[in-house]
Amino acid sequence: MFRRPIIQVVRQFGRHFSEGGTGLVLERSLNHVQLLGRVGQDPVLRQSDGKNPVTIFSLATNEMWRSGESETSQPSDVSQRTTWHRISVFRPGLRDLAYQYVKKGARIFVEGKIDYGEYTDKNNVRRQATTIIAENIIFLSDVVKEKE
Repeated sequence: MFRRPIIQVVRQFGRHFSEGGTGLVLERSLNHVQLLGRVGQDPVLRQSDGKNPVTIFSLATNEMWRSGESETSQPSDVSQRTTWHRISVFRPGLRDLAYQYVKKGARIFVEGKIDYGEYTDKNNVRRQATTIIAENIIFLSDVVKEKE
């Protein structure tokens, strides 16, 4: 039985050679984010110049750790840090569902990709922005109310 070295198998799945004969190597990569948290604000629907509508909301995730050295530490020895994420939903069906059903305080799971961008604020200062582009949202809260 013929066995290829593992490195050849990895190269086969990790790279794709272009067919134009240019010798250009296109490597596959991964940009995938999974977040589980609570919605911090009701979503807003934004649209600029009648193009690219997007639903935007914030999501809080918490990180907890024990600050005491013993395994029998008291609850007061637990520290917590909250991180806020800006979630943008562009996919038409998902965008509309998010706008209609996501509400402040809801517990949701978001899958997507991270996007780094820049914008100019109203004072003409260039700022950086990190956004999660949602590709899937799973509602985990028991009560989901439609907006009126």
